[in-house]
Amino acid sequence: MNRTPGPRTRHEQFGHSGIVRPFPASILFLFAIFITVSSTAQPRPEVALPADSSRVVAEGVRYSHSYVSKSRLSVHWLTIDLNNPRVGVRVGKGLDHISGLERTHSILHRYDSLQPDIRAIGGTNANFWKAGTLHPMGPTVSDGELLIADKYRNWSSIAIGESGAVRIDTFDMDVSIRTRLGDIPIVRLNRRVDSAEVVLYTGFFGTSVPFIDTTGIREASRDTITDETEAAIDTIILALMDSVWSLSPESGTLKLQFRFLQPNRVNADVKCVVTALDTGFVTIPENGGVISFGRGSFPMFSGLFVGDHFVLSSRLSPAFPQPVLQMTGGTPRIVRDGKVSVEWVEEGLTKIRFVNGHYGRSAVGISRGGDTLIMMTVEPYNRRARTRGATLETLGRLMLARGAWHAMNLDGGSSATMVLEGETPVPRGGNRGSRKISTTLMVYERTGTDTGHELLPLHEALPVHKVHEALPTSGKKKSLE
Repeated sequence: MNRTPGPRTRHEQFGHSGIVRPFPASILFLFAIFITVSSTAQPRPEVALPADSSRVVAEGVRYSHSYVSKSRLSVHWLTIDLNNPRVGVRVGKGLDHISGLERTHSILHRYDSLQPDIRAIGGTNANFWKAGTLHPMGPTVSDGELLIADKYRNWSSIAIGESGAVRIDTFDMDVSIRTRLGDIPIVRLNRRVDSAEVVLYTGFFGTSVPFIDTTGIREASRDTITDETEAAIDTIILALMDSVWSLSPESGTLKLQFRFLQPNRVNADVKCVVTALDTGFVTIPENGGVISFGRGSFPMFSGLFVGDHFVLSSRLSPAFPQPVLQMTGGTPRIVRDGKVSVEWVEEGLTKIRFVNGHYGRSAVGISRGGDTLIMMTVEPYNRRARTRGATLETLGRLMLARGAWHAMNLDGGSSATMVLEGETPVPRGGNRGSRKISTTLMVYERTGTDTGHELLPLHEALPVHKVHEALPTSGKKKSLE
């Protein structure tokens, strides 16, 4: 008689003794391996970036892009071998003017077009900039020439030396002129705030102090100038000079024109010679600058005359081991000593939304040995492209995953830009859709046989009216304070 099997009793399941029978040792061993592998820390999904596309774009330079669907992160990065003599990194300035704004691809294109044996490969946006003045925020150096010396709050900067040293730190910079009678501190660069301070004006300020773009005026009127109208143009220029002179804080100030006697560098002593002394309009020479002594009392100045030599001295603190050619700033530091460290409080930021919001981001980092530079841009929110941007914490993890031992955040949001070989993958609007920015951090390739030649600063290579003809007069920048 067949009996339909019913539910098994507890004794039938585990044996009549009621004791659980042990699993075979092989099963327990496999189970232990599974638990160990499952519990091992795995890369977080937002930083576990397979290189969806990766290619060598130049000797020593690799471009990569990855999209992480789970976290909707679209990340672009350049990895640069700083030991490769054919590769260089440079800070580019919008319109090569202290207040100039220009799209990243345009800055790279100018550099590529005007420098012989140079190919601009790519780059990202760099400094934040101030509303009103449009000046970059934090110490800024391009090809050894100073734009800004003042540290902003306790923000970070990256310095690149002439022999390849690279460091991210919160640098202070002291600038002074050393004469046979003593030292005179330079209070500010390329802008006067107080009537008594000593100001150094470089080629990035313009062609004269005060600055009037007379060449640009003539160029803009070139289609209408005739023998009869030439005098009218001169009259317009003279009237403009009178207007600027009456309003400029530099009208009537004592000015010293000088030129460099050796290649200009920052964090170094550079010999100079006095070429002119005047209280009117003073031209800024191509290989030099103008020092305005304002309306203060400087008895040591009486010892400087045309033909005299002095030293333009600049020093970084903390100490940097060699003269500096390139320098740009950002905030905050996001990686320190191989660990994510978003130091927004230490650097003086107060808006938590800026820290934890999902925005387009740009960052720069260096490897542990200082021989590799990583430049990264995370695409901003785009509903159609299914991208959402990144927090600063995520940005730090992304940079860490790409090999950064130290890293800092650059300007971001709608300014976040990545340019590669003349095209703009970020933002998705392309070249025309990108925002005009103040500075860019670019990488270039030396294509000639001489890999150690001096590069000509763009404001010296480019005609003045082309540099300054489109200078903005006002602007608005988001505040992080």
